[in-house]
Amino acid sequence: MRSASASGDAAAGGLPPGRRAGPGPQRAAGAWRASALRALLACSALCALFWGLSRAPGGAPRWHGQALPPRAAPAFGGMRDTAGRRFHWLAQRGSPVLVFFGYTHCPDVCPLTLVRLSRVLHELGPAGRRVHVVFVTLDPGRDTPRVLRAYLDALFPSAIGLRGDPASTARAAAQWGVRFRRVDAGGAAAGSQDYWLDHTAAVTLVGPHGRLVARYGYAQLQAQGLLRHDLLALLGEPRGAAATR
Repeated sequence: MRSASASGDAAAGGLPPGRRAGPGPQRAAGAWRASALRALLACSALCALFWGLSRAPGGAPRWHGQALPPRAAPAFGGMRDTAGRRFHWLAQRGSPVLVFFGYTHCPDVCPLTLVRLSRVLHELGPAGRRVHVVFVTLDPGRDTPRVLRAYLDALFPSAIGLRGDPASTARAAAQWGVRFRRVDAGGAAAGSQDYWLDHTAAVTLVGPHGRLVARYGYAQLQAQGLLRHDLLALLGEPRGAAATR
């Protein structure tokens, strides 16, 4: 048996038993228009928000390299520069730093990377002098302080060369996400100096406040303008500032 209210609604609207009366056509159309207007206003607000974020000068820049968590750059414990001094990140504050792991006997990737970094900094003009480069050798057995300094003087005189014992070298490489392994030349005797290193060829960008920013593979470094763009963003200079220099 139906309830009294259901029976009354059916009788008033002439509806078949068991159906409830809905809103009339005009009321339904008004509700639809109100819902559509609310959706339109919400979409407009979201579009305005996204546009504002993309135009805001203080927004976080989009890096061309692989973005890294902005944690403090790992310390180079147990390592010294070619003059025998310890490396401290505090001394680099205010300057972006490019960190690269390699070795002086590298036949191609290492010298080409250093030449590329030197060219990018040259393209930045005076702003390039605010960017520092740190080259960490993965081959302390052959890369003595004198050998390392001579190598950098030939390719990138202003670069800081770091060197440590095998244990500190392995520890630093792991902290920076660099893999490497020794590959002996065919037929080389045990303990021979005839070997090469298979290693990660990537440059890590550290911001002026000592925090990781991004990582660039070899192909990204060779691409025209990508690293330069990111360095200009860190230095707070217009993107086209170095293009005409």
